Amino acid sequence: MGALQLAFARDYEFAPVIVWDALLDSDLVSGWLAEAAISPVVGGEYNLRWLNRVGQPESLGRITAMQRLDRLHVDTTTMGLIRFELDETPGGSRGTRTRLVVRVDLDVEPVFAPRVTADWMTALDQLDELLHGHPVDWANWERDHHDAWAQHLDEAAN
Repeated sequence: MGALQLAFARDYEFAPVIVWDALLDSDLVSGWLAEAAISPVVGGEYNLRWLNRVGQPESLGRITAMQRLDRLHVDTTTMGLIRFELDETPGGSRGTRTRLVVRVDLDVEPVFAPRVTADWMTALDQLDELLHGHPVDWANWERDHHDAWAQHLDEAAN
């Protein structure tokens, strides 16, 4: 195994309070990342059950750091340490938007980096869709999102 460190940045046309809620509310997280059971306090659970990956083990996690509207750190059993960082920037249709940076520290072989990258890029696409009122239809994930995931995988591998 090896230490893998990845970072992803995405701008969302919504205020940090809206993006923040989408990272911590179990119902909202279930609309973009995985079926979630979250206790939004430091030390609280951050458990994810993958609805689009048959046989993938549930990811059990704990919130290790949290500063409202700024950062959220989650240590998980299968996804490593995930650090969400939010930064409010001017712009967007409402005068403010959010830059979300996701940093992932994971103990896996480097050969898996493209897959992890594709998973996170797709998840961030799905977060954008959720913020625009379109949660993932997990029963039809293959139809709706597989092609985008495959494109992210191809881009990450090259």
